[in-house]
Amino acid sequence: MIGNETDFHVPPLAPLHFFRLNIDLKQGKNASPKLLKKGYLLPDTSELLAEESFADVGVAWDPTGLYIHLHAHKKFEEAFYPKFSEGDAVEFFFDTRDLKEAGFPTRFCHHFLILPQEVQGVRALELTRFRTEDSHPLCDSEKIEVIFHAGSRDYFLDIYFPAEVLHGYDAFSFNRLGLTYVVHRYKNPPQHFSVSSKYVNIAQNPSLWASCRMT
Repeated sequence: MIGNETDFHVPPLAPLHFFRLNIDLKQGKNASPKLLKKGYLLPDTSELLAEESFADVGVAWDPTGLYIHLHAHKKFEEAFYPKFSEGDAVEFFFDTRDLKEAGFPTRFCHHFLILPQEVQGVRALELTRFRTEDSHPLCDSEKIEVIFHAGSRDYFLDIYFPAEVLHGYDAFSFNRLGLTYVVHRYKNPPQHFSVSSKYVNIAQNPSLWASCRMT
């Protein structure tokens, strides 16, 4: 017997933490509802993370950048900044070289915030923070394209990340991409993909992001 339950503490683990998520991304030309079709739609990992699923996210790659279409099955309520996690918002994380062995954010890692509506002049913003001198200048956020459509019971986001805001992005020379996201919602828990912020600091652990092969 090692000891009683007060001697050590093991943090809770979700089933997904025991696996590495590998998926294929198809090439596409724009951000539109077609990205929610087979081949573009990212798998739903909510059940493995013990979460409620309320959003569909589709991703397509192109030599010019990344296209994303998000369909939230809830009406848009409120967006905030800087406390964006308290309202409706989306965080995207990309590693343009998918360097799983690094163990920390390299210059190829990116952390972006997208707000459905502009708040205090913020609609899209790069939040990437580095722990070493291996870094890149934060991008000009005005180059990120965001289109928002609000319905009575749901909302949609079309997002385009051009290659120039993705340091190291070269789909033909490096056909792998690290990717994950967090969809926040007003007064309710968020939805994650591949790893949960409930257990780890997502931005500082790119090795836990999903590996995507650009086909």
